[in-house]
Amino acid sequence: MISNSTNSSYSTDYRFYFYTQLATGICLAILSPLTITSNMLLLLTIFKDPLKCFRAPATYFIIALASVDLATGLLVEPFFVMYRVASYMQWSPEPGEPYDSLIPFAIWCSTVVLNASFLFVLGLVWLQFIAITYPRHYHSVVTTRKIFGFVGFAFVYFTLFALLQFAGVSTFTLLQVDLHLHATPITILLIIGCCVLLKSFHRYTKASRQLMSACHQENRDVIRPLSKQISERQFTIVIFLLAGILILCTLPHIITVNIIFYKKHQILQESLDSRAAVTLADEMMFVKVALDAFIYAWRLTKYRRSLKLVLTCRTDRHESVALEMTTVTNNTQSSSSCH
Repeated sequence: MISNSTNSSYSTDYRFYFYTQLATGICLAILSPLTITSNMLLLLTIFKDPLKCFRAPATYFIIALASVDLATGLLVEPFFVMYRVASYMQWSPEPGEPYDSLIPFAIWCSTVVLNASFLFVLGLVWLQFIAITYPRHYHSVVTTRKIFGFVGFAFVYFTLFALLQFAGVSTFTLLQVDLHLHATPITILLIIGCCVLLKSFHRYTKASRQLMSACHQENRDVIRPLSKQISERQFTIVIFLLAGILILCTLPHIITVNIIFYKKHQILQESLDSRAAVTLADEMMFVKVALDAFIYAWRLTKYRRSLKLVLTCRTDRHESVALEMTTVTNNTQSSSSCH
C-alpha cells in the first residue's frame, strides 16, 4: 500500500491514476480476445486464399502486420491487464511480484512488435506508391525476396535493440533512444509517405474514372484490367486508413512520453497524472492494433468474400469471376451517378 507518511502524500489524489489503470485494464481485457480472433481469421483467410487473390508481394506485409498484431494480443496485452488490475486492487503503483517482473517483459515485447508494425505500415505505403505510380516497374522493383528480407531485418533489429538492456544499457536510456530513433522518425516518414501517395492516388483515380466511363459493355477483356484498377484503389484506401489511424494513435504517445522524459515534476501529483496520460495514450495504440483486421473486412470486398468461403468451408471457383463482374458493375454505376 502507498504510504502517507510525508506531507506531500496527504495532498496527493491517487484516484485518477488508479481509475485509469482499472478502466484501461478492462478495455484491454476486451481488446485482447478481439485482436487475437480477428487476426487469426485474417491469417487463416490469407493462407486458405479460396479466391486466389492474396498472391501479390504486398500480402507478405499484411501477414507480417497481422502476426505482430496477433503477438500483441497474445503476449503483451494480457500482462498489461494483470498489472493494471493488480495496481488498482492493491491501490499501489507497484503491485509487487509477480507483476513487477512481468511488466518489463510486456514493455519490451510491445516495443518490438509495435515498432515492427510501424515499419510494415510504412512499407505498405511506399509499396502502394510504386504500384500505382510506376506499375510497369513494380514487379522488377518489388519482389518477395526483398519483402522477406525487410520483414526479417525489422524483427531481428528491434529484438536486438530490446536485448541491449541485458548489456548494461539503462531502460530509461533505451526508451529515450526508441522514442527519437524509431517512433518519431517513422511517424514523420508515414506522414510524408501518405502525402506523396495521396498526390499519386488522385492521378490514378482520374485515370480509373476515364476507363470506367469508356466501359459501357461487359466485355471480359475490359473487365479484367478494370477490376484490377478497382482492387488497387480499394487497397490504397485501406493503406490510407491503416496509416492514418496509426499516425493519430501514435502522436499522443509521442507527446506524453516526451513530457515524462523531459518535464521536471515538482510534486507527486504531477508525476501520477503524467503516468496516467501515458497509460491512456498507450491504450490508443492497442485500439489501433485491434482495428487493423477490421479495416480489411470493411474496405476489401475480396477479403470479405474469401472470409465467408473459409468460414463456410467452401471453395467456389466461379466466385472470383462473379466478384469481378459485381465489383466492376457497382463501381461503374457509382461512377456514372457521380457524373
